[in-house]
Amino acid sequence: MFPSSLSRRRVLFLPIFLLALSAAAATVPAVQSAKVSSPVHLDGQIDEWTSVPRISDAKTGSEFAFQNDGRYLYVLLVVKNPEFLKSAEATGMTVLGSPGGSRKPARGVRFLNGEISADGHIVWLESQGAVLSEAEKAEIRKTPRHPIFLAFAVDEKGSSYGPLRKQTETLPPDFAANRQADAAVFECRIPLATPDLVPGGLGGTPGATIRLTFDWAATTQKSLSTQGSRESPGHNPGYQSGTGRTWGQEFLDTFDPLSRPDLAAKRFSFAVEVKLADER
Repeated sequence: MFPSSLSRRRVLFLPIFLLALSAAAATVPAVQSAKVSSPVHLDGQIDEWTSVPRISDAKTGSEFAFQNDGRYLYVLLVVKNPEFLKSAEATGMTVLGSPGGSRKPARGVRFLNGEISADGHIVWLESQGAVLSEAEKAEIRKTPRHPIFLAFAVDEKGSSYGPLRKQTETLPPDFAANRQADAAVFECRIPLATPDLVPGGLGGTPGATIRLTFDWAATTQKSLSTQGSRESPGHNPGYQSGTGRTWGQEFLDTFDPLSRPDLAAKRFSFAVEVKLADER
């Protein structure tokens, strides 16, 4: 008995589909993370990365490098393509992690940066545990606008929680950026703890392999600009701007026009298999 037309199409489609999956998997580059004995200082400089091997993304012309200790993964991203840099700065960067061999949905962190008022900067610093004297506050107010860097826990479906603050002895995800003459440098710190223990964590362990996916542009912007995702579960009443909304909510308000992006908006994505350095 001959298979039906539909069955024949399925038989033909299956090997093609498997070949496509195999080819896609083969194109994901791999890189070794360097072992770091002391925390990387996040300042947007490359002086702590000179001896660390880098990997390049041909599509965006960007360079990546990785270091880790037993608790954190540090990421260096050097961006040279102006168009790619524009997307990264406009909509932030998402880093999703999926431990090798794991079938769990990828989870990770979304980094956003912008500017806030001097008073907003003071409230933000105090919400992070800083104790500022009146003299220090007066010094801050001499500059009308201050840069702010925020991190949100996210998953591959686009749900978001944050902005993240220190809740355990493990520091939350953080990053710094610095513009240079011919490039922009981003340094990130992401906990290796599981997202269930530390929001924004990747769930990787030293010595293991973790697949990281970097994503830019408007892929999750709409979810970040919805009322539901703006709510920050568990935030204390003092963690507000004075308008009844959190600083994260007001910061995301500035991105609302991008929640309905032009169909021609560029999206960039890059995946890499990172072999984490062993603790020993």
